[in-house]
Order: sequence, then C-alpha cells, then structure tokens
Amino acid sequence: MKPQICLLGIQKFAKDKQVLKQLQEQLGDKFINPTEIIKPKMKPFCFLQFIDEDQKNKFVKLIEENPELKLRIGEVHNENAFEKQLEKKIKQQKQNEDEIKQFQEKHQNRDVIERQENELALQTAPLYQVKYEEQIEQKMCELKKVIKKLKNQFIQKNGKEYAPDWILDTNLIKLNDPVTCEEQFRFNYRNKSEFTISYNSQKEVSVGFNVGSIQKNNDSVEQPNTCPVTPAIAIEIANQFQTYLQSSKYQPFNRQNGSGVWRMLSVRKSDRTKQLLISISINKDNITQEEYTLISEELIKLFKTNYGEYNLEGLLLMHSNKLGQDLASSVEDTKILYGNSYYQEIILDKKINISYNAFSQNHTPQCDKLYQTIIDLCKNKKITKFLDLCAGSGTIGICVSDQIQDILAIEMNESSCKDATENYKLNNLQNCQIICSKVEDVIKKVAQDLKSFQGKQQLMACLDPPRAGVLNNVIEAIRTCKGIDHIIYVSCSPPQVIDNLIQLCLPQSKRNKAPGFKLVNVTLVDMFPQTSHFEAIFYLERDYGILSELM
Repeated sequence: MKPQICLLGIQKFAKDKQVLKQLQEQLGDKFINPTEIIKPKMKPFCFLQFIDEDQKNKFVKLIEENPELKLRIGEVHNENAFEKQLEKKIKQQKQNEDEIKQFQEKHQNRDVIERQENELALQTAPLYQVKYEEQIEQKMCELKKVIKKLKNQFIQKNGKEYAPDWILDTNLIKLNDPVTCEEQFRFNYRNKSEFTISYNSQKEVSVGFNVGSIQKNNDSVEQPNTCPVTPAIAIEIANQFQTYLQSSKYQPFNRQNGSGVWRMLSVRKSDRTKQLLISISINKDNITQEEYTLISEELIKLFKTNYGEYNLEGLLLMHSNKLGQDLASSVEDTKILYGNSYYQEIILDKKINISYNAFSQNHTPQCDKLYQTIIDLCKNKKITKFLDLCAGSGTIGICVSDQIQDILAIEMNESSCKDATENYKLNNLQNCQIICSKVEDVIKKVAQDLKSFQGKQQLMACLDPPRAGVLNNVIEAIRTCKGIDHIIYVSCSPPQVIDNLIQLCLPQSKRNKAPGFKLVNVTLVDMFPQTSHFEAIFYLERDYGILSELM
C-alpha cells in the first residue's frame, strides 16, 4: 500500500480538483504532486496518497513549514478509509464517463465546431446542444433525486419509525409544474459576466473564460465569443479590453506567485434600463502610485465610449493581491473612476439599485417569475406579514411589498442594509424596514413584535441564503421561533441545502426543540438555461400534528 496522509483544514464544499488546484497555487514550485487525492463530500479534510515515504515526508514538512496555509496533518485512524473513498471515486468517475458517452451518442449527428470553441461553450453551458424540453426533463429528474435523498437522510438521522407520512411517501410532496423560460430569453441572458485576464493557448493576453485543466498543464483563457449564455454587449466590452491589454506593458496577474497586475473584468447590465456597470480588478502592489493614476486615466478614456443603446452608469477599479481566485476587495480598495458604484435594474416593475459587489439573480426575466411564484404562495396562504431573511439588498421584500401589509428584512451585511434602505426610498415604500443583524440574534424578538398568532396564517418567513445554505444555529433559531408557521426556502443549489431542510423538519424531541415543519410543495424555476443548474422553491408548514415519542 502506498503511503497516505489525511490533510485537515480543507474547505467543506471543495472538490478533489479544487483542493489540488488550491494547493498548487499556494505552494507554487515547492508543491509535491500526490498520486491520488480524495476529498469526501461535505468533510473538512482530504486524503492524499504518495508514490513513496520520501515524497510523503517532504509534503508533510512543507505543510508544517507554512502555517499561514492553516492546514495540518491528521492521523488516518481507519486503514480502509482511503480504499473505500477511492472505490467510491472510481465508481463516480465510471458513472460520469457513461453519461458523457450517452450524451455523445445521442447528439453525434450535430454539427461539430472547432475544438476549443466547443470546449468553452460546453464548459460554460454544457446543455446548449440539448433541446430545451429535454433540459427541463433532466432538471426535474435531479429535483426528484434531491427529494429522495432528503427522505433517505431524514430516516438515517431519526429512524423510520419516527418519520412522518410525507417522508415515508414522498408522493405526498406536491411537485409543481416547472417555471420554464420563454424561448427569446434562453440564450445570452446573463446580466453579470466575469472574465478572467490571463493567456490563451497561443500565449497571448486574453480576456475570457478558463478552458482546460491546470492538472494536465493545458489550461488557458479563451475569448468568450462562443459562450451561449454571455450577452453580446459583455463580449464586446471584453474584446475591447483585450485589445487594450495586448498593448499594455503590464502583465496579467499570476495566481500562483502574485506577480503581474491585471486580474479580472466584470460587466453588469440591464436590458430594461440600458445601464452598464464595469469593474476592473488589478493588483496595484506591483505598480507605483504614479502608474496607478495613469492606468486609471487610460481606463476612463477606454470605457467612456458609445455602447449603442446602453449607457455607462459606473466604472470602478478594484484591488486584490490575494493568490488563487479570491477577489475579495474592501471598500477602501475600490475606486470609482466614473459615475456611480451601482446600476439600476427593474424587477416586477420595482426599481432596484444593484451595487458592484451585491448579489443579484443572473437572469432578470426569470427573476420576475421566481418572485411572482413567491407572491403567489403568499396570496394562497393569505399572508399579511413577510419576514425576509438573509435579505441582501432587500429585493424579494420590495417585489412582494404591493401584496403584503408589512415587510421586515434581516441582513447582517452593513453595505447590503444600506442598499436595501435606499431601494425602499427609491420605490416610496412605507411598509418595508430592514434590521442589520444576524438572523439568529433577532428573529425571535422580530416575530414577537409582528404579533403573528398560530393558526391565522399571517406570517411568512422567506429564506434565500447563499449556495451552501445557512449554519445550523440559524436554522435552529428559525425552527424554534414562535409565530413562524410558514417558510419559503429558495435555493440555487438544492443538493447543498438538504441538511437545512432536514433540520427544519425533524420531529420535536429533547434535542430538536419545537414542532418540526413538513415539506408541502416544491417548484423548480429554470434560472440557468443551457446548464444543469436550477433554482428550487421549497414551501414548508409547521406540522403540529407530529410529536416524536423521543420527547
């Protein structure tokens, strides 16, 4: 058996390739390549296997000599753990290969485009060659798999004898008709496009998307011209910037050693207001203040131009010197070169100012439908008070404000809270307010102040968290909050929020305080045509009829 180690401190949601890529970028030339890497799902560690003890010991020493990596070596207590994980990985790879083979056989008669362009198109929009009806069918199958997985994990955690009827028979969960996308909005729909600045396969400076693999040493950044979901205006701006960069004396940023200057271009746009917001990210540590000023002036001259029906609303220059893909930039490191730090969008006839660093749904017409689905759920339950949790810039609350008496939002990010307050004023809303706090710190007092009484179906809590869901203490705070009997949980990655849903739905016991919820219905919203991703809206109601015998 080849020597192996357990590496602790790995990001919980990272995958094998992401871990390997991060280690390569952080350790640079000193990196020792393992013969095998296995990252178990949802675990903060990974297994590494080396060709011999010497390679293993060198890697261990390298980790110990770099405490800034915040990684440490753990013990492999179970000798069979690595083999089991490897067997699971090989099985998954075989399944993926079979699916690719089936896809190729099914679509072998399609016109073949150039390899690199096809690779970029498939990487950014892997289903663009599949009929739209088949895309929806595939996504509905994935949603059904999520529900099945929810059932299995629920029973594993609590036992079959304590499982409610809707878990034992998931047909009791209503799977609503999918919210599909109209034909004219299925391509080139993204309202936010982020382009990497690096070198293409010809070793020329390029502004576009990553293609290939760092592991196979064939990675490059290729122009976005064939990307099926990127809008023409964003491609035009990327090509314009690429022409400028190819004559610049400054090199693209090297994510492994920190050299170079140019990092990324971001283009945000609205087809309804015809506004553009452009952000450029650089590493200004490698240039002088005089050079920084000169670059700023050149960028203003470059981008203050005519974009046809679109108008430039803002131009920003951001700084980040972090290795890897991390582009975190503070307000102090962001300079407004022209105009504003936001652009305006219209969603369900509401005006929304979206800041350069704020989250927004990437498909505006489908966002209308997403929020309308939430409104319809509230109408059906005669909701009069709406609790908008993890509210961001307050968009959901604003869009439902015409239908609901009182909107109260909770958001921990101070900048987002300021944006929400400005958006309330922009729409002359008197029934919306936001609290800047962690949800778990204030939700019980907030619900009490709203005076929602059990059985009157007045209060709806809406949770639209980041991709990975929320922490357990947030879910516990929502679950144990009196007055919250209805929850809408919006997720852009349903498999990743299964734990959140289970925690909400487990029967009341000594460990699980308060009656659990039941999953009543689920709606798929196709926010990402031409890809395998989708948004899901889970509607849950408090289940007062089920009390666990574990109490």
